[in-house]
Amino acid sequence: MSKLTGFVMPAGDRAYFFSGDSYVRYDVAADAVDAGYPKPISGNWTGLWADGIDAVVVLPTNGKAYFFRGAEYLRYDLDADRADDGYPRPIDGNWPGLSGPVDAAIAWNTGKVYFFSGSTYCRYDPTSDAVDEGYPRAIADGWPGVFTSGIEAALWWPSGRVYFFSGGQYVRFDPAAGAADAGYPLPIAGAWSGLPFGSAGSGAGSGVGRSVMLRDYFPEFSKPLEGRIPYMYQDILGLVTVAVGNLIDTPEAAAALPFVHKDSGVAATHDEIVAEWQRIKSDPSLAAAGHTAARKIATLVLTESAMDDLVKRVYDGHETMLAGFYADWATWPLDARLGAHSIAWAGANYPKGWPKLNAAAAAGDWATVAAESKLKEEGNPGVVPRNQANATLFRNAGAVLAQGLDRSLLYYPTAL
Repeated sequence: MSKLTGFVMPAGDRAYFFSGDSYVRYDVAADAVDAGYPKPISGNWTGLWADGIDAVVVLPTNGKAYFFRGAEYLRYDLDADRADDGYPRPIDGNWPGLSGPVDAAIAWNTGKVYFFSGSTYCRYDPTSDAVDEGYPRAIADGWPGVFTSGIEAALWWPSGRVYFFSGGQYVRFDPAAGAADAGYPLPIAGAWSGLPFGSAGSGAGSGVGRSVMLRDYFPEFSKPLEGRIPYMYQDILGLVTVAVGNLIDTPEAAAALPFVHKDSGVAATHDEIVAEWQRIKSDPSLAAAGHTAARKIATLVLTESAMDDLVKRVYDGHETMLAGFYADWATWPLDARLGAHSIAWAGANYPKGWPKLNAAAAAGDWATVAAESKLKEEGNPGVVPRNQANATLFRNAGAVLAQGLDRSLLYYPTAL
């Protein structure tokens, strides 16, 4: 399932939504996608990436659209209908205080710009060209009623309301009240004519399951829960980590990965990778400071494809382990299998150390599995969104069986 992102044109008459390798033009007055869409990004947006766009925002200072993908961004001239020369460029070093990846972005009526990544957000001042002091902060603390475990898109609608999108759902937010309107979130399907679309439109958010390969979907599922960090950093326990929460807490584990130099893209040598690892590991202050502190001294990064390969390689190991542990693994509802992979990703001696969960799973009691799936949150608040996702996945598994739905389809992020 490809994520949905988009922006509203400065004139307020049209909006553009992107998903995977396609896009649609949305007529604001008609409240529907224009005829003839979706269309491929390639060939219609000169100089823009052909797929995989993470976020886009139009800055009020110059009226240009800024597209973000992974650790890069590009500036698009809407009047000339083409990307400006010299792009893409790295986010790091060009947006002081901000680091990729960016999940969503929105220009506020105060002139500030808000960037969302995982469960946190930053407020950016285009005038001073820097993130304001005191950021990042938790979405849960600053945006009542909004998705706290990951926002895919944020659009300031001409009506004066803000719309936040995540998975197959959306929330309408009242800027004056500083909170989401009552009755949300709601499914995108049925409320936004023509949305979702493309690979994201095969039932996502409508309560209808969709056919996915969990291995291919898992990096997208994990991104809002772990972040997607291309450089080495220390996690909250002081363990050297990279990509989507992948531990590399020995120099040789780091050296086994295809790091490249951030500035040139040239492959790093074994000795250069080990030296970088030692520089990150030897600074105890980095554990409490968050991954952005390590960004300041990091010189090596993983490419987007290298991070995907790393996540899928770990996923494959977990799949072998889980299939060997649970005799009926192949018959589990797909939502339950994703929930099990999520717990395995977070560690915690799973599955052998979870007897109550395993007994409930063997009995097909998915409500109890949901209750027993909680990872320890004390001292690690970042695990809260994962616990919420896991509970939804296992409760969905129970609903799939109770309602006689197709267990081979994935229903998440919809809560059945």
